[in-house]
Amino acid sequence: MLKLLSFLAIFFFSCQPVPKDVPIEKYRNQFIKGTVDLSPELRSKMPKGDYFLIISVRDLQNPMPIAVLRVKNPEMPYAFRITGKNKLDNNRIMEGDVIITARISKSPMAEVQKGDLVGTMQTKVGTQNNRILINTEVR
Repeated sequence: MLKLLSFLAIFFFSCQPVPKDVPIEKYRNQFIKGTVDLSPELRSKMPKGDYFLIISVRDLQNPMPIAVLRVKNPEMPYAFRITGKNKLDNNRIMEGDVIITARISKSPMAEVQKGDLVGTMQTKVGTQNNRILINTEVR
C-alpha cells in the first residue's frame, strides 16, 4: 500500500503544468553542437600522457563562462554537445550570440597556462555543425 501511495504522489506532482512565466523555448534551445579539431601545425605540440579538452561558452559581454565541458584524453576530431546540463549557473540562460573556446591542456583547471593549445569561434546558441579549430599555442 505504501508503494502505491508513493507512486501516486510522485505521479501527481510530476504531471503538474509548467508555470506560464517559465520560458520553455529558451530552455529547450540551450545547446550547441559541433566538432573540435587540431590544426596540423600543432599536432606535434599535443601533450604527452593525460590531457584535457576544455570547451567553454560565454556571451559577448561577460567574460565569465556560461557553460563548460571538460573531457579527458579525447580523440581528435572530437564531436561535442553542450547543453543546459553543462551550465555553471542555472540562473543564466544560453541564448543569442556566444563565443566558444576550446583548449587542450595538461591541467583540468580553468586558468589558461603556457603551452595550452587554443581555438575560438563565435556562433549562436541552438546551432549545429560548428567547427572549432585549435590553432594557437599559449606562450
